[in-house]
Amino acid sequence: MARAFGDLHLKNYGVIAVPQISCRSLTSRDQFLVLATDGVWDVLSNEKVVSIVHSAENGEEAAKAVVEAAVRAWRCKFPSSRVDDCSAVCLFLQESKHGEQP
Repeated sequence: MARAFGDLHLKNYGVIAVPQISCRSLTSRDQFLVLATDGVWDVLSNEKVVSIVHSAENGEEAAKAVVEAAVRAWRCKFPSSRVDDCSAVCLFLQESKHGEQP
C-alpha cells in the first residue's frame, strides 16, 4: 500500500509505514530505473523485471507490462489469495531504441 508511507496508525493492521530504501550511484551504463511495490517484487525476480522493461518501448509501456506480469504471477502462484497491490513506475535514463529521449 504505497499510500501508507508514514501512516503509523495502520501498523496494527500489518501495514509497514517505513519504506525499504536503498541507495545506489547511477552510472552511464544504467539504462532505466524501476520503482515498484512489494506486490511486484514478491512474485517477480529482478531478472524478470529487467527483461520486461528492456523489451518495452517507453516507461509507460514498461510499467504497465511489469504490473500485468505481476498480477498474472500472483494469480498463478497464489490462486486462492487476493492479488497484492502491484504498482510500478519505470524511468528510462537513456535514449530509447527508437531514438526518443527519456
